[in-house]
Amino acid sequence: MWWFALLLLVIALPARAEPLSGPVRVISGDRLEVAGRELRLAGIDAPEPGQRCTRDGREYDCGRIAATALMDLTAGVAVACEILGAGDPAPARCRLPDGYDLSEGMVYTGWALAFPREDNPLLAQEAIARERRHGLWRGRFVVPWEWPASATPGD
Repeated sequence: MWWFALLLLVIALPARAEPLSGPVRVISGDRLEVAGRELRLAGIDAPEPGQRCTRDGREYDCGRIAATALMDLTAGVAVACEILGAGDPAPARCRLPDGYDLSEGMVYTGWALAFPREDNPLLAQEAIARERRHGLWRGRFVVPWEWPASATPGD
């Protein structure tokens, strides 16, 4: 019967996902695929494909630009990702081989926003991007987490 107790203990332990690593396929400015698994960069939200923003009175597809920014950050390199929770796609902290954090990079370039939670360390990075008018901060945009609700047919 001791083996039954051991089995229950093993089942009750939280599952610890192995880190994923490999080349990247960018899906959007905050989603990517690594080792065949779709992941969401933790702590950020980027414009969705097709989301429109304005700069200097002109409209542009800021979702496409955000995805391109993530492609630029990951071009030709493998990344290492640590799964941080459940979900589909799962939230993950992904880094380049030199340790550069992709969530931080997207916020720094201004093509993603930090989720507005008090415990989000990326908010300080976002304040710098806003002050320096990087990326989205050069024009007008709807924050990504509100965009689908504010979009109207025909826009």
